[in-house]
Amino acid sequence: MENIIIGIDLGGTNLRIGAVTPDNKMRAPFVIKSSVIAEAENPIQKICEIIAAYRKENHIQQLDAISIGVPSSVENDKETVICTTNIRDKNGNVVFCHTNIAKKIREYFQVPVFVNNDVNNILLYDVVANHLENQKVVVGIYIGTGVGAAVMIDGHLLEGKNGAELDIGHMPFFGGDVQCSCGKKGCCECYASGWRLQEIRKEFYPDTEIQDMFTKHREEKPLKEFVQACGNVYAIMATIFNPDTIIIGGGVPEMTDFPQKDLEKVINESTGKDVMAYGFDYVYSREFVGKGVIGAAVFARRRLQERK
Repeated sequence: MENIIIGIDLGGTNLRIGAVTPDNKMRAPFVIKSSVIAEAENPIQKICEIIAAYRKENHIQQLDAISIGVPSSVENDKETVICTTNIRDKNGNVVFCHTNIAKKIREYFQVPVFVNNDVNNILLYDVVANHLENQKVVVGIYIGTGVGAAVMIDGHLLEGKNGAELDIGHMPFFGGDVQCSCGKKGCCECYASGWRLQEIRKEFYPDTEIQDMFTKHREEKPLKEFVQACGNVYAIMATIFNPDTIIIGGGVPEMTDFPQKDLEKVINESTGKDVMAYGFDYVYSREFVGKGVIGAAVFARRRLQERK
């Protein structure tokens, strides 16, 4: 294979890797447990070994770049991971904390290496997959175990001063007093997230499997309140950014029988009137395990183009 970018989606549970062609097709997908890296004596060296073995097995001769998505904010150098809270070693220590993981991988393979927040990469995939490249403002909000967001304005990902922007899972809900895993109280994730849905299941529906929650109980008060909380998150972002399109994604909205129309009703009723005078489109991110891998490659090709 030639003109390949190796895309990597490093999550809290799995590392996914694929060879992405210039037309954004993923070849030879491979999955390995993230614990293999987290528990290694030298995690970055272990990543290099995994990539090297993958490259050899799949006969990748011409490698244009390596691009890695991580569940963390990433500094604006697009090399340094700020803190992978959900990737920890056997002793419970964070594996990557203010760590430049690109430098050693670049030295090992002698190709450009980029690191990006995984939600930014998924937004890039969704923008390309849904042909939204020419829209002025695209907002993606992904509700999975936690809540992640990314924003594209005039074709560019929104970046904060240090790369720690849009950590909306820890945006405070007014009056909220539920303890969050981050140490604060009343964070958005305490009310609108996959782990909150698990808490609802344990409290109200212990005999229902998590994947059946909306099929069996979506008309009942606990889940209606949950959808209301999720809708408020989207409405806040819509009011701030006045988008052309909102992308709704993540493991929760992708669940079977998730009440999409109920969610949209909450968003429409809660978004600021000036924004709603013009409206916006809804796009649902499709369930596809390769989104982060392809999105990582899209990000790398954009960065390579900027260098020319």
